[in-house]
Amino acid sequence: MSDEYHDARATVRCATDYILRWVEIANETHGVDIVYSLVYTTLWAGNVSHLRGRVYAEIDDIPPDEERRPITIRQVADSLGLPYETVRRRVVEMLKRGVAKKVGRVGFIVPGAAHAQPEMITGLKRSHTSLMRFLKELKALGIEAS
Repeated sequence: MSDEYHDARATVRCATDYILRWVEIANETHGVDIVYSLVYTTLWAGNVSHLRGRVYAEIDDIPPDEERRPITIRQVADSLGLPYETVRRRVVEMLKRGVAKKVGRVGFIVPGAAHAQPEMITGLKRSHTSLMRFLKELKALGIEAS
């Protein structure tokens, strides 16, 4: 067996554990189902995908709305491999909750105010702790991020 697959099963177990913790945290943070959590996450991640490095890196350092790039329901649906109508319903729900905002004719963002809500800050902290645990587990297996 090649070195490329060294500890493959152990690595996948660690990654799976991390993903399942993310699902738990996301569902508790939003109080809804996994599809909503995935749509929300895909939307905000798409809004800030152009921001790299340590820009807006601290917990209270939320990018302003004008720096967010709006994305469409179609882009979110295609990214997740979900039907357009499924994503549209979730975005409508997010608009009603005030955690999404329409920008322009067809684009949407998750505004900074949504990220500043106490439950979102708590979810971010829990997600960070979970990610650090995952990276520590990989390091214990001798796997370094490259």
